[in-house]
Amino acid sequence: MADETQRVDLATIIGLGMVLMPVLTMWHEIGGHAAACAAQGGHVATIGAFYVACEGLTGAARLLVSCAGVMVDSLLALVAFALWRRARGDLARLTLWLVWVTKAFVAAGYFCFSGATGVGDFGPGVGGGIGPLPLPYLWRAAELGIGVIAYVLLVRAAIRTLTAMLGDSPATGPTRRVIAHGYYATIGVAAVLVGLLNPIGIFITIMSAAASSFGGNAGMVSVGFAVPGGPTTRPFIIGRNWAIIVVGAAALIGFALILGPSEHFR
Repeated sequence: MADETQRVDLATIIGLGMVLMPVLTMWHEIGGHAAACAAQGGHVATIGAFYVACEGLTGAARLLVSCAGVMVDSLLALVAFALWRRARGDLARLTLWLVWVTKAFVAAGYFCFSGATGVGDFGPGVGGGIGPLPLPYLWRAAELGIGVIAYVLLVRAAIRTLTAMLGDSPATGPTRRVIAHGYYATIGVAAVLVGLLNPIGIFITIMSAAASSFGGNAGMVSVGFAVPGGPTTRPFIIGRNWAIIVVGAAALIGFALILGPSEHFR
């Protein structure tokens, strides 16, 4: 059983997932791809929940648009990590931990995804985000290698930082699973349900919504199961927070209704 000094409410974790999934997705799509498109004089033709269509740019400008999502994800992960190290209060620390881990996992996951499949933001082939490039299979191999190494290191860092909040004893196991697995299931299911509303078809749902949520954050499964086995259990309390739950439900519904079917701009 979890130590009596640790209690994390699953409903509040679900609420955090419903808040962060749309907010962090919009950070990638709008704050990254769409902003890079508009800043370089391109035309943002469509913004969907999990994709942006940018017209009028070629060459290096188009390449920057494709890379911008991962660039802003990496920046946010670094900022959230720095703030997490200075934060006080269990809810603030947990929220910042979820932000930095989510964005870091997704950033590394894009290298893995594009390296393995050849499509996506870093796809080096014809129709890929950075393609067409010569010797695309060598590019894919390099991306996959970088992504796998980065992802393994990030999973280890996520386990260490969660341990810094909870302690390292076996008694922290249930709390770890509620946080990591509860959040992972929430953002994954929410992303897929919203992705089903897109007008392009099942490709976006599988290759973008599911890949960026269930795939990109798959490290949360290992984080939830990893218990160092030491002697320390730190007090950590996240009670039922109805404000987060209500705001999360509203954010997810609004995200689904507005960007699920996509917004088109003349």
